[in-house]
Amino acid sequence: MVTGLLAALLITLIIALDMIMGAGLPGVIWKAINPFKVMEPAEYIILILSILFFLIASFGGYLNKKRQSNPPSNS
Repeated sequence: MVTGLLAALLITLIIALDMIMGAGLPGVIWKAINPFKVMEPAEYIILILSILFFLIASFGGYLNKKRQSNPPSNS
């Protein structure tokens, strides 16, 4: 519930700031709903790197957990 409220307030803030800057309402709403339309190539690179970092960190955590649950046997 709190997450939904924060998301709604932030979208309202985005729309209000764009309207104060003079953008039209239909364009402002579309930009708030589809933020990837206004991204530049540098922002795409940062987004992709962030996703890769998250995936690599998650996979590393999974491997560490798997190693700790299965100790090597000394036979």
